[in-house]
Amino acid sequence: ALAMGLCVAMIAFVRLPSLKVSCLLLSGLLIYDVFWVFFSAYIFNSNVMVKVATQPADNPLDVLSRKLHLGPNVGRDVPRLSLPGKLVFPSSTGSHFSMLGIGDIVMPGLLLCFVLRYDNYKKQANSDSCGAPGPGNISGRMQKVSYFHCTLIGYFVGLLTATVASRIHRAAQPALLYLVPFTLLPLLTMAYLK
Repeated sequence: ALAMGLCVAMIAFVRLPSLKVSCLLLSGLLIYDVFWVFFSAYIFNSNVMVKVATQPADNPLDVLSRKLHLGPNVGRDVPRLSLPGKLVFPSSTGSHFSMLGIGDIVMPGLLLCFVLRYDNYKKQANSDSCGAPGPGNISGRMQKVSYFHCTLIGYFVGLLTATVASRIHRAAQPALLYLVPFTLLPLLTMAYLK
């Protein structure tokens, strides 16, 4: 619940100023994610992203009680935290689980929020122009498809692809490797066509 609340708060308060910034941000995070999942083992002799994502953290109450020497029983029964923030989905067999980091939700979510605002701006601009006809080379059906719906469908297809890839390979998969292309390519294609 805390992770989902954090995702909603980030998407609600952070605004991306342009599509160029969105593309650069998502592309940079894609490179970052791929490096730490696939190539960090060659440099650090272990997969840093998997190690950090699966290692439970000490509870601050337990750490504080040890530092202040409050006694052997103070803070010992507190649960361990699961950091960094992530959503964990169990599999049908129960032996394997999938994780989705908060960044894998928030960063494409910021793009979705941007295109939704842009769709609303264009809708408002079209209604203010008193029904003036749009560009003549765009079909009516293409004009009705919004950037938001196109990008949202791409996001769901990217999540599905990331889940299938994780199941097939039985290894860590950077979700942004699938989410970035599946959100940006349909959006940029739609923008080119319109």
